[in-house]
Amino acid sequence: MTSAKPREIWFIRHGESVANAGARTTEASGYPLTDLGFRQAVQVADSLPHGPELIIHSPYVRARQTAQPAIQRFVDIPVEEWPVQEVQYLDPAKCVGTTQEERRAMSLEYWERSDPHHAEPDAESFVAFVDRVRGALRGLSQRRERRIYVFGHGQFMSAVAWLLLSRPSIVDEVAMRRFYKFIHGYAVPNCGVMPVYVHECGSHSLGGLWLPDGVDGVEANIVGGLAGI
Repeated sequence: MTSAKPREIWFIRHGESVANAGARTTEASGYPLTDLGFRQAVQVADSLPHGPELIIHSPYVRARQTAQPAIQRFVDIPVEEWPVQEVQYLDPAKCVGTTQEERRAMSLEYWERSDPHHAEPDAESFVAFVDRVRGALRGLSQRRERRIYVFGHGQFMSAVAWLLLSRPSIVDEVAMRRFYKFIHGYAVPNCGVMPVYVHECGSHSLGGLWLPDGVDGVEANIVGGLAGI
């Protein structure tokens, strides 16, 4: 008797945003794609080899815009918005009118503090971020669709991989420092695809992070990932 094939959750990072391209920006949720990012979104949608049974995107503009070509390709597939947005651990008011590079110093200061419970005004603590990622993974695992596309963000995807590979029992200062090291080696490029497999027994396995052929001008963009904005 053969075992049932695992259900598949394909996490897909958004295309190049104006922040990735170095522009000055305002609210993190409103960053749109660049012309290159729109082109990448079409290219990744055309390259996906299998149709999904559900498409999910984060509430952030760049993720919705990246999902749109796939929504248009798989026109009869239901679409949902989930809280799978990028972590915002810097005070949004301090980030208005800044570039990704200018936010880097604030980001490094946050990680050097390594206080998992610290939350700046209107921002998210590391503990809250990990809880949100765990909640999304749990919710996705309970769905019965055989294949789900989730259009989201780089550091969110890195956190999914870290949780599945490291399985931290406590999210403390040590775990936070380990995560910081992990994302240096697991930088997700724009339009990177990361499959997660949900087995009948309830366990998960992580597929390899890959980049679809034919996606233009992709870079790992570690600075943007570490900024969490």
